[in-house]
Amino acid sequence: MANFSTKERLIASFLSATPGLKRLVKQIYITINAVIYHKDYNAKILDSRVNEIVSFYSDSESFGGYYDKTSINNKGMVLVNIPTQSTAVKPNPRFPVGIRVVDLRTRQEVNLIDSETYTWQQGVRSQWIDDDVVVFNVLKDNKYKALAYSLDERIVVKEFEFPVQDAYLKDYFLSINYSRIMALRPDYGYRSLAIPSRTELECLDNDGIWYVSYNDGESKLLYTLQEIISVEPKDTFDVSLHKVNHLMIKPDGKGFIFIHRWYRGKRRFDRLMYSDFKRMKVLADDEIVSHMCWVDDNTVFGYLRYEGKDGFYFIDINTGKFTLCDKMTELATGDGHPTVYGEWIAFDTYPDKSRMQHLYLYHIKTCELFPLLELYHGLKYTGECRCDLHPRFSKDGRYVFFDTVYLGKRTLCYIDISRIVV
Repeated sequence: MANFSTKERLIASFLSATPGLKRLVKQIYITINAVIYHKDYNAKILDSRVNEIVSFYSDSESFGGYYDKTSINNKGMVLVNIPTQSTAVKPNPRFPVGIRVVDLRTRQEVNLIDSETYTWQQGVRSQWIDDDVVVFNVLKDNKYKALAYSLDERIVVKEFEFPVQDAYLKDYFLSINYSRIMALRPDYGYRSLAIPSRTELECLDNDGIWYVSYNDGESKLLYTLQEIISVEPKDTFDVSLHKVNHLMIKPDGKGFIFIHRWYRGKRRFDRLMYSDFKRMKVLADDEIVSHMCWVDDNTVFGYLRYEGKDGFYFIDINTGKFTLCDKMTELATGDGHPTVYGEWIAFDTYPDKSRMQHLYLYHIKTCELFPLLELYHGLKYTGECRCDLHPRFSKDGRYVFFDTVYLGKRTLCYIDISRIVV
C-alpha cells in the first residue's frame, strides 16, 4: 500500500495555514502520484472469508450516508439515497435526492419522499429510530425540518420544526444549525436557504444545540454557542467564528459528544466535548479532533491529537484517560471513519498514492487487524464530492455497508463478514 509518508503529512500540515494553496498543491501532487502508482484493478477482496461485493442500483448512482448511522434495520430493510444529478458535482437543491427503502433479500423498494436538503457525505441524515420509523431532513415552509416516516403505514407520521442531527429511539433528537454549517463547512451544510452573514455568524446567543422531544415535538435550545465557548475558554474565542457538528448520542441515551470547531482567519481548531444534559466538559483539546464513535456508555474512540501525537485513541469519558490504539495508528493512513459492533471496529482509509481506499476490521480485545477490501477512488470525485467509504455495521454485525466509486459512479455496497465476526 503506497501510503503518504510522515514527511508528506508534515508538509500538508504546514500548508494548512493557507488552505487555498494547500488545495492546489495537493491536487497536483495527487494527480502525479495517481499516474505513477496506478494499479491494474479497481477492486480487490483481501480476506478469503468475504465472498463478494454486493452493489445496489446498477442503472443509477446511490449512496447511504455517514458512518455513524446504520443503513439497515433488523428486518433487512435498507435506506438508500438516489441522486437526480451527478454526484461528481456539488449538491444542488434543484436536483433532490430520492429517499428509498429496499428489502435486502427481495430488492423490492418503497419510495419515501424526495429531499433537497442533503450532502454527498451525510445524505439527508436519515436514521432508523425503530424497525418501522425512519427520520430524515427536508425543506418545508422555507425551513429545514425533520420528518418521521412509518414504513408500515406508508405515511409521514410526524413533522418537527428542527432538522435532525442525531436521534435516540422515539425519545428525542438533537439538532444543529445547518445554515451555519453551510457557511463554515459546506461538506455538511444545506444549500436551500440563505447563508448567514459574518455578523450573523458572530452572534452566539441564539444558536447552538437544540433538544427536540419526539413525542410532542417540543424543543429547547439546550446549549448556546456562547455557553459552549464559556467552557474552558481561550483567548482566541472572541476573534473566531464557531460551530458545533458531529453530535453523537451515547448508547444509553444519557449523554452525547460533539465537536466544537472555531475558525481564526483561515485556520481551524477542534476540541471534543461531552454533555450529560446537566453540564458540559472538554474531553480532548489539542487542535485536532476528527471522526469519533461510541464503544460503550463510558468509552469513545476516534482519531485526534493527544499530547502532540495524532492517532486513534480510546477515551474514558469518566476518568479522562486516553489509550492509544497502536495497531490502527501504525498503519499511518490518517483519520479514517471508525464504527463499532461489540468488540469489532470497522474503519476505512482515504485514498493512498495509487488512489486505493482500504477497508479494515480491528478486534479490540486481541488487537488483530483484518484487511478486507481495496477499492479505487477516481480523481473525478474530489473535495465536497469525494466518496469516503464511511463503513457502517448492520445491527447484527453480519454486514458492513459502505459507499464507493470503484465502479465509476457513487454506489451503495455491502459485504458479508459473518464468517469473521459472528
